[in-house]
Amino acid sequence: MLTVVACSAFALVWMQQQINQTARSSVRLEQDLAEIDAKLRYIDEKISKSHQPVVLQGKVAGRLRPSKAGQIVRVTERSGITGRSYAHAAPYRAAADLAFVNLTTR
Repeated sequence: MLTVVACSAFALVWMQQQINQTARSSVRLEQDLAEIDAKLRYIDEKISKSHQPVVLQGKVAGRLRPSKAGQIVRVTERSGITGRSYAHAAPYRAAADLAFVNLTTR
């Protein structure tokens, strides 16, 4: 009987320690999650501020004008692009299975 009571007491103490350890690690994970969430909110706020129409309009002021009917805009490729690029700089090559419309003949 004494052996069962002693083993039960040790088992209860061990379980309490495991519960405390799990609770501490949960609190640490919640703090990390809150920190990451705050960083993401800050970044989202900066992105939303920089994408406002007024800000975008200020960045291109004096360089953009309304397009004309039937206007074709050609962009020449520059070599040695610096900074960030969000598109591939390689020229487009049409595949043989794509439809092709020749706009030069009338």
